[in-house]
Amino acid sequence: MVCVLAAAAAAGASAAQQLPFDASWQKRELNFTYTGFTSNYSCDGLRDKLKLLLRLAGARPDADVRVPCTSPAGRPQRSSTVLLTFHSLAPAAAAGANATTTGIWKEVAWRAGSPRELDAGDCELVDEFARRILPLFTTRKVENLMTCTPNQVNPSGFDLRFSVFAADQSR
Repeated sequence: MVCVLAAAAAAGASAAQQLPFDASWQKRELNFTYTGFTSNYSCDGLRDKLKLLLRLAGARPDADVRVPCTSPAGRPQRSSTVLLTFHSLAPAAAAGANATTTGIWKEVAWRAGSPRELDAGDCELVDEFARRILPLFTTRKVENLMTCTPNQVNPSGFDLRFSVFAADQSR
């Protein structure tokens, strides 16, 4: 009987977390500098990887990621300054804004190979994203277990988990 009640309470708590909340999009702008020791990206490669991370973290799909290029096309650069303009979701009451959509809490976990577009060489970039860009999202339970070592690819050092307030895709 106790097990049944505990299971029912856990199911109810899980369902309560998935109730949609009134939400509004908040515009975010950031100049982000990435310097890679283990992995360097071409301008297009860095832009595409950051757009992916923004999307996976719950940003609106119209994010603008500009990487002014100083190296020849297709060649990696060791350091890049990136201009980011994107929208992240916040509960309407907390943002002091009118609701424009609904949002739910979504569990996110990034490890080397999961999602498949991320590999162990992305450790430094994901770690910098977690430190500098993720705070611009409405998050909770952030566990940054990244242990990136410069000039070494270490698949076991890539581990970031968090809950993010994201758009409710079921509506």
